[in-house]
Amino acid sequence: MPRYRTKSPRGTRGPNKTLVSAVVLVVTLAIAAYQNYEKNHPAVAPVATSPSVASGQSNWLLGNPSNAGTDPDNFLLIKPYFVGSYNNAKGTPNWVSWRLTKDDLGDTPRRDKFSTDLTLPPLLNRVSEKDYTNSGFDRGHLCPHGDRTNSKEMSNATFVMTNIMPQSHGLNEKAWNMLELYCRSLAKNENARLYITAGPAGVGATGNNGYRESFANKTVTVPRECWKVIVIVPDDGTEDLSDITESSRVIATVMPNTNQIGYDWSQYRVSPADVETITGYRFFAALPPSVASALRRKIDRTTIEKQEPPRW
Repeated sequence: MPRYRTKSPRGTRGPNKTLVSAVVLVVTLAIAAYQNYEKNHPAVAPVATSPSVASGQSNWLLGNPSNAGTDPDNFLLIKPYFVGSYNNAKGTPNWVSWRLTKDDLGDTPRRDKFSTDLTLPPLLNRVSEKDYTNSGFDRGHLCPHGDRTNSKEMSNATFVMTNIMPQSHGLNEKAWNMLELYCRSLAKNENARLYITAGPAGVGATGNNGYRESFANKTVTVPRECWKVIVIVPDDGTEDLSDITESSRVIATVMPNTNQIGYDWSQYRVSPADVETITGYRFFAALPPSVASALRRKIDRTTIEKQEPPRW
């Protein structure tokens, strides 16, 4: 029986074999890369958006301020020692949250090396330590090394670049640092448990090399201000939202990102609602509405002793 071969009509020839092979190769490599990423970074995907179903619950017990998830510009990162939202377009965190108690404190020395966060999906903006070189701005911690000195592992974890924002040297060294020291003194000397969230806001500040809105080929945005919201309760050894009431102390600050700033952080106190206005975030979502509402309106009026420069 004769064999017949059907020809494709003119203009309807089948797909180019080279093109098909190239597409198949790209898809295969993409799948392999994704599977390798999933294997090596199980804590990142799938992303949990509620602390009730995620590791590191204590670090974001009060809620997810920006409802971070899988959006590249609001990407949730759940770390062992802090939780944060990363902004791919800005190359900085949107916010970082952590809990501080006296048990987090020790004598681990500070390291000088910062690490690129390789837990970010491969296609996201992975900022490196070198991106800050000659920028005129410090690599400013959100969750500070000083809050995680109980062990080398804890301390080193704070030096990942997704925990870093561009800060003027004056702010980083003076008022911002003094507030960090004050928080640690409450944990250590007054047996307090602190729930802290911090982040950048706005665009554009003046550093050692003048005014900048971005650097590293516009992959890192310079914030105009740096803010922090802190809830303070007695540390009774438990982890319970019921410990936080309408009478709990709250400290919120918004500090200008400038070298022309002193050591007195207390003059920059505002209400959490003021921070919500400049960020668009919503704090204390995990608390009962009446408690959350009361805390948002508070401006801390506690008398703060004169701030003295630390001795290095």
